[in-house]
Amino acid sequence: MTWLSDLYETYEVNSERVGVKDVTRWGKEITLLPISHAYQNAQVEVAIKPNGEFFRAVVIPKEDSATLIPVTIDSAGRTSSPSPHGLHDGLQYVAGDFQEFGGVYKKENAHLLYLENLRAWCQSEYSNARVKSILTYLEKGTLIKDLLQEQVLVAENNQLIAKWSAALGEKPPIFSVLAGDQFSTFVRFTVHELGVVNTPIWDDKQVMSDYVAYYNQKLAEAGEGLDYVTGKQMPLTENHPSKVRYGGDMAKLISGNDSTNFTYRGRFSEKNQVATIGYEVSQKAHNALKWLISRQGFTNSGRVFLVWSKEGVTVPAPEESSYNLTFEEDEEESIVHYDTTAQKFAENFQKAMLGYKKNLDYESRIQLMVLDSATKGRMGILYYQVLPQQLYFDRLENWHKTCYWQHTFTKDKKTVTFFGAPRLKDIAEAAYGPRGNEALIKNAIQQLYSCVVDGKCIPINIVQSVLQRVSNPINKEKWEWNKDLSIACSVMNKHYKFKKGEKSVALDRESTDRSYLFGRLLAVADVLEEKALIRAGVKRNTNAKRYMSTFSIRPLSTWKIIQENLIPYQIRLKDTNYFYQKEFDEIGSKIEVNNSFSDAPLNGKYLLGYYSQREALMNYKKNVTDTEGK
Repeated sequence: MTWLSDLYETYEVNSERVGVKDVTRWGKEITLLPISHAYQNAQVEVAIKPNGEFFRAVVIPKEDSATLIPVTIDSAGRTSSPSPHGLHDGLQYVAGDFQEFGGVYKKENAHLLYLENLRAWCQSEYSNARVKSILTYLEKGTLIKDLLQEQVLVAENNQLIAKWSAALGEKPPIFSVLAGDQFSTFVRFTVHELGVVNTPIWDDKQVMSDYVAYYNQKLAEAGEGLDYVTGKQMPLTENHPSKVRYGGDMAKLISGNDSTNFTYRGRFSEKNQVATIGYEVSQKAHNALKWLISRQGFTNSGRVFLVWSKEGVTVPAPEESSYNLTFEEDEEESIVHYDTTAQKFAENFQKAMLGYKKNLDYESRIQLMVLDSATKGRMGILYYQVLPQQLYFDRLENWHKTCYWQHTFTKDKKTVTFFGAPRLKDIAEAAYGPRGNEALIKNAIQQLYSCVVDGKCIPINIVQSVLQRVSNPINKEKWEWNKDLSIACSVMNKHYKFKKGEKSVALDRESTDRSYLFGRLLAVADVLEEKALIRAGVKRNTNAKRYMSTFSIRPLSTWKIIQENLIPYQIRLKDTNYFYQKEFDEIGSKIEVNNSFSDAPLNGKYLLGYYSQREALMNYKKNVTDTEGK
């Protein structure tokens, strides 16, 4: 119950944000829901006068359809059985003339159930004058008739038209916002009073609090029990919310409705013997989780990765790159940091971490959760960890300092270079391809997630997959392979435990590591042939890239082939060839003939040598570029 308790406490700490609309950095509008409330897409809005008379009705554009509605335990997860919401609802519930215009109730008369519940609220001590106005109007049973007069709904021969066909002419607005037929229309209500600022009912805090108080009282009258999360006596629930990850998500974290298989049988005879959970606790915990996922969760193929603090303070996420953690996406001033040096970037990263920490108490704890669903109705917690904030930041910093390399990408048509760790998703895609198996990619992200927060080594299967894919540059776009190469170097730097970026991007001319030296040889051959091809106006992959995969497995025998193929390009470069030959000689002098100069496969360090040597050659303007330009 730890995760449930932590989410419940998160809701309580952030209670002042309940019902307040907020906008994420992606521009998405989110709200920490009050208990007994949920979001529903509405297609029609009906305004009522305070005296209960019809005022107007309009079709709601899709972008404005999300509506906060009061719900009950049963209605929040209703399926086929009629179970009315608290106020706003579908046409079959709110329209007294539903059958008159062609509607058919599948079971009970849903409208009568709806009116019974709404009257109970309006007759309680928590009644609301605006809600009473809506009840007064609906008791007249003329909703569909009024909607037809307003030309919001469309009928033929006194029957609602289920589907619109082109033969009927121009499509009415209602058919552009409906997923089903007109009988599935969801209606939201508000009260319009002349001469005053009319807050929509679904945004009215007083209406929200009145319904919460009324429904809690109704539940308390039905009986109380022991809540296993808080240890208090309160109204209990066996029906817990769905729609945790997104609006149409029907998977539940807590469910015991399967009495025929082994959900709880074998250990318990009744589901409530497992645990009993308070309605208020369940609502607050699930609402907090929905809010956190919408606000800061990372979702990949349905799997949610979430990190948060109970205080609601923004916490750096394990899956982000060093660049994203250091510079806010919308900060214009971050532009000045383009093409920064490794030292400058390290300073900026450290400042960013201090900025996150200053908003947290020293004793704050960081919660981390991974969620996914195996079926449409069941969702599980794959990972849950609570860490002291200092330990969490230490592990985060360690990851970004050791899974370190230089990375380049394009943003707003500008080239951005940063030093540090790539996104976890980018590492997973470098291992299995950007269009690879979804299950493989999200499982790899989760494995890497644990590497960051638990301080584990990168799994060998990911290391090997990255090495294998990046060693085969053929049939890849140049930008894609360069991206994968820098990511692979980060992974190898981490895997071979070069502490705090000790094996830096800068070329290490003193290294005598066999794989590193062979990587350097390959890079010199690659740049040499590429320069010759550019001079000849030829566009194709170099022999170094074409043989790269084989070279990583049988370096000695493959190097002989590459070297023989280089001869015509060395002749073509003429006066600059001596520079590349000098590099070959310097590298060759460091390879020990007896032990290192063999055909044994190379390890991932060869990529580090290749990248660093290639960068050094490409940027060596004094000896290469200037000479060629003469």
